[in-house]
Amino acid sequence: MSDLWQKCISNSGTLRGVAISCSELARELATVHQLSGEPAQAFGEALVAGFILASYCKAGERMNLNIKGDGGVKQALVDAYPDGTIRGYVVPNPQSAIQNYDLTGDGPWGKGTLSVLRKRDDQKGAEPYIGTVPLVTGHLAKDLTFYWSQSEQVPSAVGIAVNLDSEGKLATAGGFLVQAMPGATDAEIREIENQVTHMSNLARDIAAGSEPIAILATIFQNMQFVILEKKPLKAQCTCSEARMRRALTLVGASELQAMIDEVGEAVVKCDFCEKEYRASADELRKMIAESKA
Repeated sequence: MSDLWQKCISNSGTLRGVAISCSELARELATVHQLSGEPAQAFGEALVAGFILASYCKAGERMNLNIKGDGGVKQALVDAYPDGTIRGYVVPNPQSAIQNYDLTGDGPWGKGTLSVLRKRDDQKGAEPYIGTVPLVTGHLAKDLTFYWSQSEQVPSAVGIAVNLDSEGKLATAGGFLVQAMPGATDAEIREIENQVTHMSNLARDIAAGSEPIAILATIFQNMQFVILEKKPLKAQCTCSEARMRRALTLVGASELQAMIDEVGEAVVKCDFCEKEYRASADELRKMIAESKA
């Protein structure tokens, strides 16, 4: 099954939803970062959450999700775009007191904060939107629902499911978001809440390869809806040689000289894709000279 999201709206125009399947790219990125077990599970959840948030961003916007907790990972950072591209990484927490990913106890993310930044990269000087809420449950789907109710005042329901294989490697990942729009009736909201409440098999369905349309059909099974968008998803980093060089010029002449003296070059690794960029001693000397010009 290909990675994609599908967006829909009810015929009444009062309920909208998006369902996501991103198993292939989630496995790819987890492999790049050599993740397994709880960090892999958390990483998959963060990627799904990133897609959920980006799916309703406007063209030209960038969405950044920053989760800090005291569970299995210290931090997760995800950049996602409305064109269906994403990148991300997590910082595992070896000191976590949570040894098993157990949805019946304290949430695996622990206590911390969830921050969402939306910014238009095509408008220089434009102020970004930033919303931050505490991790109140440690379960990302529930805390993302809390974010929408607190920061954007939009009644929402979120589901996220990530499955690991027998070796603890990330196997499948997907999820959904449903939101009530202005004019939604109490009866419509109760109907959606009832369907979402009974979606206990979401993880199983995603593991079995259910298409996003099947997830939407389950949620909206007692009302008519239309598909608005079907978009392929892919992992894509925005790092580059030029960005690496710009970053090095900000380090300062003394630090660049120290790199020359100590290791004879500069090595910069992208946290998002693990790609390494190198600048030779001659290139560093040129940067030093240009900084003094």
